[in-house]
Amino acid sequence: MKNLTTAISRLLTLTLVISSTAMGQSYFNALLMNELSTGHGRDMALSGANTSDYSGPLNTLNNPANQGGFKGVLLSGGLMIMGMNENRSYPAIDQFGDRVTDNVYVVSRGYQPAYSGGVSWGIDKLGVSLVTVPFVTPAFFYKEEIRGSLYPPNVNRDPLIGYHHIEQTGVIQKTGASFASAFGSWSIGGGIQVLHGIDLENKFGVSVIDSNDVSALASETTFLQHETWSLNKSPVVFNLGIIKDLGMHWRISASYQSGVNLESTRQGAIPLFDTTMAYPLVSWTSDTLMLDTEIPGKFEIGLRMKPSNPLPTSVYISVAYQDWSQYSVSYVDSLSDGTNSLNYPMQETFTISGGVEHWVSDQVPFRAGFSWIESPLADELAQSRFSAGSGWVSGPLQFDIAMQISSVQYSFVDIFTPVELTANDREFVRETNTTYSFTVSYSL
Repeated sequence: MKNLTTAISRLLTLTLVISSTAMGQSYFNALLMNELSTGHGRDMALSGANTSDYSGPLNTLNNPANQGGFKGVLLSGGLMIMGMNENRSYPAIDQFGDRVTDNVYVVSRGYQPAYSGGVSWGIDKLGVSLVTVPFVTPAFFYKEEIRGSLYPPNVNRDPLIGYHHIEQTGVIQKTGASFASAFGSWSIGGGIQVLHGIDLENKFGVSVIDSNDVSALASETTFLQHETWSLNKSPVVFNLGIIKDLGMHWRISASYQSGVNLESTRQGAIPLFDTTMAYPLVSWTSDTLMLDTEIPGKFEIGLRMKPSNPLPTSVYISVAYQDWSQYSVSYVDSLSDGTNSLNYPMQETFTISGGVEHWVSDQVPFRAGFSWIESPLADELAQSRFSAGSGWVSGPLQFDIAMQISSVQYSFVDIFTPVELTANDREFVRETNTTYSFTVSYSL
């Protein structure tokens, strides 16, 4: 057991080191939104690859067919916390034109919680689940201290003259039901969920502290915007799934999640396309917008293998496909006539996930997973995510914990531009995301 603990510790350390090359951008959440895990600790630890296996009611929306063989009653609840940390810097150039270092001028941190809960009931070859789980989040956090300029002998004593800040929080939740039935080696299921917003808020603006020195601020006066918003309608998402057992060791699955249309009325983020950077931009204004976002559906196939092994082991692989060329976002600006749309060349994407689960004893599992996610924006923004977790079983009670980590490095322009100046050509952005999940389940 001591050797096993040492091996697990080394694996987690290696995962943290390797993850410095992973990629994921929360800045684009205002447009694309960041799809969240179902909230179940086991799913997150396996990086979402277990689409062909039942973990509990919280993961029945990955593939509703996985509950076809469930029997009894299972209650489950989960807490997920996503932490974001972003540093922005610009290059320091000496008198010879050489790059000396990168000056970090923004350090932003924020946390977005999400909750989930559900119940499954199964008898004979029929399983039914009622569940609420997180779907997507627009979360983004940005806070920039702005300093004035003093001259010697007051070096490194530049006064704080104001702030630039953006904070988007909240979660769009899926709440609904799923069912499945088993027919020999086959299981077939379906589900339907309604989307609704929880604590959706936007805060952005400029805070002026020293009105006598505002040259470095994006505004000469304090401007703050704080709003809460919700979906104008309650969109419906459909899920279909099928599972086929191929003997004792192999299982294959396929599932489909329908696309969804999100309509909302809010202030702030107007989507634009910068042809020079070949990236989308978000223009932050105080205008009222009616936003209409069309997120494409997702098709996924999965595989579960249980090798002959002294330790009970399961290996999971899944491949998901989304046609982001069907993505669209349009808005009606209250200060102009007609409907505007974001004309950005989105691309098709594949997501490849894998996970492994070892039961080191009858009560304690060890899980690890990895995902490679193509970006619909650009090939160089492909994401990699690493995850690991464990749990503990005691009779009818089970606890599952997991951690998922990723980071990204990319170049972008200023979010806020100083008064009467132009944005920096490119700045260096480093973002790290760490997500934690805790789930408790009880069997009746």
